[in-house]
Amino acid sequence: MIKSIPLGLLLCFSQLVVAAEYEGFTESEHEIDVAAPEIGVLDIVKVKEGDRVKTGQVLAVLDTDVLVAALAVAKAKKGASGRLTAARAIEKLRRDRLDRLLPLLAKGNAQQSEVSQTQIELESAVAETQAAREAMQISEMEYKQLEAQITRRTLRSPINGIVTVVHKEVAELVGGNDFKVITLVSTDPLQATINVPTTDALKLKTAQAVNVKFPQLDIPPAQGKITYISPITDASTDTVKVIVQMANPDGKLRIGVKCLVEANL
Repeated sequence: MIKSIPLGLLLCFSQLVVAAEYEGFTESEHEIDVAAPEIGVLDIVKVKEGDRVKTGQVLAVLDTDVLVAALAVAKAKKGASGRLTAARAIEKLRRDRLDRLLPLLAKGNAQQSEVSQTQIELESAVAETQAAREAMQISEMEYKQLEAQITRRTLRSPINGIVTVVHKEVAELVGGNDFKVITLVSTDPLQATINVPTTDALKLKTAQAVNVKFPQLDIPPAQGKITYISPITDASTDTVKVIVQMANPDGKLRIGVKCLVEANL
């Protein structure tokens, strides 16, 4: 005998939300090895393990003594205007002489050869003025290039995060194959990677809110959201990689802690 089920009860059953839990571990969203861009001797290290750093903060500086000395020379060269001043004065002298000779030539009081010679001298003076101007421009570019090289030897943090490893000490050679100087990790936000059965993954959505519990810690659950659902199923486990992100502004959540991600299906 088939029993009838009230329509209201059927609708209630159809609206039931099933929650599932998936195990994972908290991870840093970014782990970065700050590298020396070129070979050099480490002159200054401004941070130690455990320090919190902000984006753009100076972490370390490579030796710049040679470059600083070269920069001083380049600064003097780019500011040396004596050659250009002299070239302009000679050009003006030649131009004034030509301006005086041309009316005289028209009246027959000057020789064509004298005018031609002055024109050649003026052209030479104009070329010398241009050469002096270009030399100053080159000096300016050399100065800026040295400034850029000095800036390049200052290592700055690309993220807000924490120093986890200082690989090198002052006076050590860095660069080349041995490029790592400092390792940083970001702690806000944190993320957790979970492996979800394919049938469950098909019911999840990017930006979906989830609840993240920490069974080994005496702290309340954190609110998170799904930021990535892989389009690929692992054939060996029939699971899909899902990444969950959670805010951690006060730094209470630690990296590497076991967590349970609760999601509604």
